[in-house]
Amino acid sequence: MTQSVRTAIIGTGGIAGMHAGRLLEMPESEITALVDTDPARLEAFKARLPALAACPTYPDHNEMLEREELDAAIICSPHYVHCQQIVDCLQTGLHVLVEKPMVCTIADAHKVMAQEKESGKLLAVAYQRHSQAEFQFMRKHIQGGEAGPVQFVVAFQGQNWLRGTRGSWRQVPELSCGGQLNDSGSHLIDILLWVTGLQAKRVSASIENFDAAVDINSALTIEFTSGAVANMSIVGNCPIWWEDITIVCERWSFFMRQGELTYSTGDDGELLKLVNARYGGGSPDSNFMNAVLGREEALAPSVCGLRTIELTEAAWKSAESGEPVSL
Repeated sequence: MTQSVRTAIIGTGGIAGMHAGRLLEMPESEITALVDTDPARLEAFKARLPALAACPTYPDHNEMLEREELDAAIICSPHYVHCQQIVDCLQTGLHVLVEKPMVCTIADAHKVMAQEKESGKLLAVAYQRHSQAEFQFMRKHIQGGEAGPVQFVVAFQGQNWLRGTRGSWRQVPELSCGGQLNDSGSHLIDILLWVTGLQAKRVSASIENFDAAVDINSALTIEFTSGAVANMSIVGNCPIWWEDITIVCERWSFFMRQGELTYSTGDDGELLKLVNARYGGGSPDSNFMNAVLGREEALAPSVCGLRTIELTEAAWKSAESGEPVSL
């Protein structure tokens, strides 16, 4: 008989529908509560997912925690409430999967990780790229040693974020705690640190806000403790979505263009395309459920959220001061 993980979804905005859809397909998962401060959003969410028509709803996560018997929570709320919601769920004995960014400050990252340790429960971040074949392939061959030490990284992420999020909470600093760098850019920062295993030592950054109250375009130069260097551009005023990642190692090089990976294993100039289905698969939700049930390790544990906000916060400070910031 399959063990069921009784799960609450906190925040029923756009991304929550993806999590719920995946959970409903898993025999291990049972969605038993929904939380949102907006009753209309809750009703719209249930209308999109008829299987949840009878699911109890709450305007406040603490009320839900008091009344429901739960094993886990998936947090999809605005960034500024992540920290307290994580702490409250962990204190109640729940495992937690939180949408990115995990938290908004380094101090909050340490706070939730201390609570995770005290509770003995799992805290993971919904970084879906950790499940993707291309990133798992690069991580395996970089951290396994075949590719040789990482020497240089170039990464570009472009998105029509400035116009696409105008008028939403994402451009309100008190709610989002930052702009493109801490939103979509969080995915890029996280995956580069996860794939390479590098630890940032110093960051220099320039940021353009345009007419927004939060960062939109960011240019980062990162020095790592290993001696490797990275140039990272996160552009929130780009007409289309575009992403390029290049990782140059001592022996191998990797070229990720719009989700497709080619790579070189030597100096003969031959480029190979990743087609091996052994790598990747699953989702943050299936990995989280399996980790809760002790079947596999969490692919994006809380330390990934810490490392990402460390670099992000350093970039904000560097842009404000005009000087490099050491981590």
